[in-house]
Amino acid sequence: MLTGGGSAGHLNPLLAVSSEIRKIGKEKNLPIRISYIGDPGRYANKFREAGIPIKGILSSKIRRYASPNNIPEIPKFILSVIQSVWHIFWEMPDILMSKGGPGSLAPIFAARLFLIPVAIHESDSVPSATTRLSARFSKKIFLAFDEAKKGLHPRDAKKCDVVGNPLRPSILENIPDKREAKIRLGLDPDKAVMVVLGGSQGSQRINNLITASLPELLDLKIQVLHQTGVKLFGEVSGVLGHYFDTLEEMNESGYRITDFFDKEMTDVFAAADIIVSRAGSSIFEFAALGKPSILIPLPEAAQNHQLKNAEIYERSGACVVFEEDEISIPVFTEMVEQLISEPELLERMSEDAKAFAKPEATVKIAEKLVEFANG
Repeated sequence: MLTGGGSAGHLNPLLAVSSEIRKIGKEKNLPIRISYIGDPGRYANKFREAGIPIKGILSSKIRRYASPNNIPEIPKFILSVIQSVWHIFWEMPDILMSKGGPGSLAPIFAARLFLIPVAIHESDSVPSATTRLSARFSKKIFLAFDEAKKGLHPRDAKKCDVVGNPLRPSILENIPDKREAKIRLGLDPDKAVMVVLGGSQGSQRINNLITASLPELLDLKIQVLHQTGVKLFGEVSGVLGHYFDTLEEMNESGYRITDFFDKEMTDVFAAADIIVSRAGSSIFEFAALGKPSILIPLPEAAQNHQLKNAEIYERSGACVVFEEDEISIPVFTEMVEQLISEPELLERMSEDAKAFAKPEATVKIAEKLVEFANG
């Protein structure tokens, strides 16, 4: 049974691991049943497409600080524990795998009530409050960063395996040639492409930076694929009216906008020469694909973990990191110009990214889960 929720960073790794578990089951002729407990939100269809039944529970988020918003969350959490006990009683899985995030604690508590072993995964270099609490009830803790051990109790650090971050098979398999991907996306194959990602929710401040920098970026003859986030798409579209009179004019300029990359994500990653992003778990995808990146960590991230993730990644040579309060339009566009004008630098960053990657993470986690579930 899988649990975790809140964002792509929590749910895509679960889908990746479930796919690998099924491969192992087929290879070893093991009958394996997989289900999900939690609130997958917009990712519900992806679980259904993967043939994974969903056991729905309320998602609750207890904040680490005093807030009136915590008051309605407490009864929701209690109810989610009751729901979890009910679902797990009828499913009785051999192991529960948690990716953390809102709604994951209740299934962990319920699993331990039935003495079902729990495994968890932490994507960040600083363990979240959910991970630190879940670690006490876990048989195995998978980490993306070795540095995360420092944030755990010594008792729990002994249960850790540093494996990396599980990656979607679609990201790593059948990656097209860069030139072919650009053509398929309707882009000029002879011009550099910058992909802007704000996560599944989008980032208003990254959106503002890109739209404000747009005249300078287009002067560099660079093509921009900009994912705004679903809720922010209308806001960004409104701003673009100051630059372009028609959609055709915008497309001809080399700038493209979308609310969310989905099935075309493989082509988008393949076409990218540079990626601009926050510094969540997606950096492991950039690394596995050897994509140089400009990272702008989310300053409000719990315990500033995105900045710490980015700093560790930057030391590998694979990226450039800017904190929000130090980046400006001239600084940003100057860095973009430097990167696209120095192919040797981009190639070196690409090689450093691949050296940082741990593409075997999905297989390692899946094998260990099957081992635990098999007794």
